[in-house]
Amino acid sequence: MPKILLLRGKELEELLMPEVLISEIENAFIKYSKNETVTPPRTVMWVEGNWWGIMQSYVPGCGVGVKVVSLIPQNPSRGLPTIQALVTLFDGLSGSPLAVMEGGVLTALRTGAASAVSAKYLAPREAGPIGIIGTGYQARYQLRFVSHVYKTEEVVIHDIRPDQMKTFKAWAENEGFRVIEAVSSEDLVKKSKVVIEASTTKEPVILGKWLSRDQHVISIGAHAKDYRALDDEAITKFSKVVVDSRRAVLEETGDIRIPLEKGLIKPENVAELGEVSSGFKKGRESDELTLFKSVGLAIQDAAAAALAYKLAKSKGLGVEIEL
Repeated sequence: MPKILLLRGKELEELLMPEVLISEIENAFIKYSKNETVTPPRTVMWVEGNWWGIMQSYVPGCGVGVKVVSLIPQNPSRGLPTIQALVTLFDGLSGSPLAVMEGGVLTALRTGAASAVSAKYLAPREAGPIGIIGTGYQARYQLRFVSHVYKTEEVVIHDIRPDQMKTFKAWAENEGFRVIEAVSSEDLVKKSKVVIEASTTKEPVILGKWLSRDQHVISIGAHAKDYRALDDEAITKFSKVVVDSRRAVLEETGDIRIPLEKGLIKPENVAELGEVSSGFKKGRESDELTLFKSVGLAIQDAAAAALAYKLAKSKGLGVEIEL
């Protein structure tokens, strides 16, 4: 058996910087929308009331990535991350296992990169504050990656957990951002140009009546069929609705599934990020209100894992083992 490279979270942080990962994730989305990948629907199961996913994909030039991931909202009280995962990478031709990686950090990095790709094509041309609803584990990566594309020094934050918000504020200020604590989600939305929803909510935290023209909303929460981060009015106000995968959002989030079933939006009006990135569908054209809704795809894991593996081998990072 070939040697397998083990990569820890801190090594992934060092390797997968915004300047290299964003373009890699963008290319993976383009390949996905051109049907060049092999990406079956993820397997989802509920264990003790908590969400688990098994995700797999073949991306040409990257290999086969397989991830087992859990999302357990009660974990912070246990001193554990909300999201925990392992990612394995295999050679796409020989089937040989190449690497095993800490999946929580990889997930956060590739999710931040996808949000940054959406901001590249959909964010307002005018600079303004980035607002983040939910200041947990994902929030740091969202700010780091989105601000790499949408340049700003100001961030507005809101969280129902004061301790989380305090910790995030200290981190963001140390990174050089001016931080404003919003008193509510409504206050945050009205003060922000780019709004990032990074919560574990089951009910809408972004209402249409709060939104205005020339904003971009990124929603990475509401990960189940009946969960909503945005209400019906919000969905109907967006001039462009862009998703990571039409099939995935229809199966996995109420934010798109429910409005479609109600007839509030039409399937043909929902574009994929890969279609926008490739120029097949249009990105921002004027002062309009846009949405990127993401549930996460295995192509992102495969692409990020392959890049991390290549960079780690070239830099001598990680630990090699033989099974």
